[in-house]
Amino acid sequence: MEAFGHTTDDGRPWEPLTAHLQAVANRAEQFASAFGAGEWGRLAGLWHDLGKFSSEFQNYLRGADSAGAHLEGTSKKKAGGPSRVDHSTAGAQWADERGRFGRLLAYALAGHHAGLPDWDDTHRSGLGPRLNNDNIPPWQSNADDLSLSLSLPPPLRFQGPKPEDAAHAAYRVSFWIRMLFSCLVDADRLATEAFANPEQAQLRPASLPALSDLAARLESHLSHLAETAADTPVNRQRRVVLRECLEASSEAPGFFSLCVPTGGGKTFSSMAFALAHAERHDLRRVVVAVPYTSIIEQNAEAYRQVFGEDVVLEHHSNLDPDEVTPESLLQTENWDATVIVTTTVQLFESLFAARTGRCRKLHRLVRSVIVLDEAQSIPVDLLQPTLWALRELVEVYGCSIVLCSATQPAVDWREDFAIGLRDVRPITKDPEALHRSLGRTRVERAGVIGREELVARLLAEPQVLCIVNTKRDAASIFRDLGKADGQYHLSTSMCAAHRLEVLTQVRQRLVEGRDCRVVSTQLVEAGVDLDFPTVFRAVCGLDSLTQAAGRCNREGRLDCGRVVWFQTEELPPPGSLRQGADTALELAAELDDLLAPVSIEQFFRHHFWLRKDEWDKHRVLAASGDQPEGMRFQFREMAQRYRLIREDTTPIIVPYGEIGHELVEELHRSAAHPDWRLWRRLQRYTVQVREYEKDRLLDAGLLVEVIDRYVLAWGHSYDSSLGLLMDGGRPAAEDLTV
Repeated sequence: MEAFGHTTDDGRPWEPLTAHLQAVANRAEQFASAFGAGEWGRLAGLWHDLGKFSSEFQNYLRGADSAGAHLEGTSKKKAGGPSRVDHSTAGAQWADERGRFGRLLAYALAGHHAGLPDWDDTHRSGLGPRLNNDNIPPWQSNADDLSLSLSLPPPLRFQGPKPEDAAHAAYRVSFWIRMLFSCLVDADRLATEAFANPEQAQLRPASLPALSDLAARLESHLSHLAETAADTPVNRQRRVVLRECLEASSEAPGFFSLCVPTGGGKTFSSMAFALAHAERHDLRRVVVAVPYTSIIEQNAEAYRQVFGEDVVLEHHSNLDPDEVTPESLLQTENWDATVIVTTTVQLFESLFAARTGRCRKLHRLVRSVIVLDEAQSIPVDLLQPTLWALRELVEVYGCSIVLCSATQPAVDWREDFAIGLRDVRPITKDPEALHRSLGRTRVERAGVIGREELVARLLAEPQVLCIVNTKRDAASIFRDLGKADGQYHLSTSMCAAHRLEVLTQVRQRLVEGRDCRVVSTQLVEAGVDLDFPTVFRAVCGLDSLTQAAGRCNREGRLDCGRVVWFQTEELPPPGSLRQGADTALELAAELDDLLAPVSIEQFFRHHFWLRKDEWDKHRVLAASGDQPEGMRFQFREMAQRYRLIREDTTPIIVPYGEIGHELVEELHRSAAHPDWRLWRRLQRYTVQVREYEKDRLLDAGLLVEVIDRYVLAWGHSYDSSLGLLMDGGRPAAEDLTV
């Protein structure tokens, strides 16, 4: 009896299992070869579906729902058909029986549908119990000779310096398994797509644009900007930064720092470095990771204007499919692009992920240039695991990482910061001189300001930006300002398309010299190109204050801009915002210039470097253990522990504006098979809410469920100024940050 890998429901012949295994093996070998593991990738492809050779699975295939029969735990059997058959454990057992290092493959093979498993010998889903499961249907008698004849490749030999200790060695092995898993998952999904949905597969680009072409486009764009820009001190410094970036691009791959005050041209200068560096050293792509989705929207749009609409992949987690279905497998991004703009949440959490959707893209990071914007924004309680991951990418996987910051480096090694990154090479030759030359503001310490006084002071300013720490405060202050032309609110209660529209209006009014007052959360602080004469900033860490100052007198048109640092009657919400504010308030009395490099160094010393007990507060690294030889890794536990956003959120699709309404109508018409491009376009029309807020909206009848996504049903619940409203048209009263 011939074994099949996939069925069809359109009359086409079924796919022979051996053909599927070969197709996956070819792709996985190609992907894994990028980090010297091509033989391991090929074996993973040949062995991942060995369990499908069993008579039980083949009988199940003939009785199950054809589109999803190969998806463990997700397919629906036909009435009277056979029960689901475990087909992934067989390959894991076969690999483990081939030798001690077979367990490296076993994790990936066992998890290629449900995600990387824990070793966890107390649960049936753990790899340990599955390797000892005697109830797996026999399959060897039906298998092809090639699959059975191959043996394990030679033991692993990692590039780069030796691990510091056993715990570091164990983490390195677990990281490699996740990378191999990424190769297998992507290869399996692409091979499945090519057979099951050839029309969809044809939409994928056959080739990517050359880095040299993109570098030439950027050079032309920057030359045009230089020719048309005024000859100001700020623009002269921007040209210096660009020149130094291009000069540094010839240096060998590794860690780099780009410390440029806000407004110094980091967005395009860092991209110029990345493209030139990648072309010179045969690296494959550029990944830009930023802390907020608001910066993604701006940066991705800026890059598209230079490189073209189809070159830049904008990816954040708003609409990542959670459930593994035939459709969602084709929607999940695999980062097969030359320029990727994403969030640090998406990047960092993927580096510790167990789910297939999150891990699928990881192998694309190998031999890439990764630009980390606002590198100092890494949470203190995840510092050590994050820095270990960045070291793996550079030391083992051939990446170059650029640590961009408006302040001095926060994560470099020093005696009182032993986990810091070593051998970080500065791109700018004299960061302190650059800071002095781009100093365009002074900070006024206003102390505690009550609400009425704050509103009065804002109304007295024709053009002013006020940045506060919670969405509640932003909405409340905006209301207290009263309705008037030229007054705006910005927060993540608004969808991305709405925020971009507001930012466009704000920039236009600033250029025209018209009244413009904006109340915003901290989403405007990093990378958002605004230029106000006066900025009010609620008490915060000095790193955030530096970012706020970057929205003040950005172009240097004034002799000196005003930054007013004030305290509200309430402290910032608990967490990183409160910790940063507390540290800044503690140090402020001893500091003359809050934005001076020496002040920032003092802040980082107290906020990062001296808090050793918190560097891995959630014990992320304990999940990989300290016994690399035993390979007893807790992948799912690691993913649960490493979360930049500790609370679960749900994306709500909002029909904002004409385009938003059209997209929602298209989603309703799509029935059960929406196009992946529709999901991508809908990213700009989503608002993230916490679980209890989602439940509140559901109870109020304000949401409808469409293809496992929630859509706002009533237009009155989305305000044209404030965005998504709760509680019958009023914002939620809870402190919601960002």
